[in-house]
Amino acid sequence: MRAVSSGPVAYRDFTYPLNVFMHILTHEEGNVAYLHYGLFERPDEPLLAAQERSTELLLSRLPPPPARLLEAGIGLGTTLARLMPRYDVTGITPDAQQIEMVRARHPEANIRCIRFEDFPADTFDAVFFQESSQYINSHALFAKARELTRHVIVLDEFAMGDEGTLHRYGDFLRAAEQHGFAKSEDLDVSEKAPPTMEYFMTRIPRYRDRLVADLGITSQQIDDLLASGRDYVDRYRRGLYAYRLLQFRR
Repeated sequence: MRAVSSGPVAYRDFTYPLNVFMHILTHEEGNVAYLHYGLFERPDEPLLAAQERSTELLLSRLPPPPARLLEAGIGLGTTLARLMPRYDVTGITPDAQQIEMVRARHPEANIRCIRFEDFPADTFDAVFFQESSQYINSHALFAKARELTRHVIVLDEFAMGDEGTLHRYGDFLRAAEQHGFAKSEDLDVSEKAPPTMEYFMTRIPRYRDRLVADLGITSQQIDDLLASGRDYVDRYRRGLYAYRLLQFRR
C-alpha cells in the first residue's frame, strides 16, 4: 500500500463530507489511504488496520492473476496501486478531484474520469465495487455489467427495509437476477462496520473550528454530519442497514 499525506489544499474541494473525513484522517493518522469503511475486530484497533481488512476481504474474491479487472470507483487509488503489479486493471470514477489526486499519487495508473454507466463495451474477468455501487441505479449497474463481465463483486451498504437512502437490498438482488446475474456469495459483516462512523463521531467535534477554517464548510454542516452519523450507527444497531460482500456470476 502506498499512503501519501495530504494537506488541506489538496482535498478542500473534495465532495462534502469526504473532505471532512480526509481532514480528520490527515491530522489523526498522518495520511489518508482509503475513503471506505473499515471492518473492525475490536473497537479500539487503528482505523487503517480495519480499512485494510475490508480491502483484503474484497481482494480475496478477485480471480487469480493474470486477469483483466475494472474497479468502478477508485477512491484515492490505493487499491488500484496494489493490484497493478499483478493485474491488467482499469480504474474509473466520475469525480474529477479524485482523478487529479490519483494521478498525482500513481501517475502510472490506468484511470478514466467516466461514469460506470457510460463506460464503453469491453471484456473484463471481474468488475468490482467498494462502496461505489450505492451511487449507481441498480438496474443501470447490472445492465452495464452485463456488457463488461460475467463476474461482479460488491462490498457496500444496503437498506434491509424501506427506510433510508441506501439501495434496498432486495431490489438490488432482483436487479441482478433480471439482468442475468445469479448471487454466488452473500457475506454479512454488518457488526464490523459501525466503529468506522463512531471513530469520526468522537473526533469531528474536536476539529470543528479547523474544519470550518480549512474547508470552508459551515458549523451547521458539521452538526448535520454528526446527526447523520448517529442515525447511521442506530440504523446498523437496529438491523435497518447492513454491510455485505456480494458476488454475482452469469
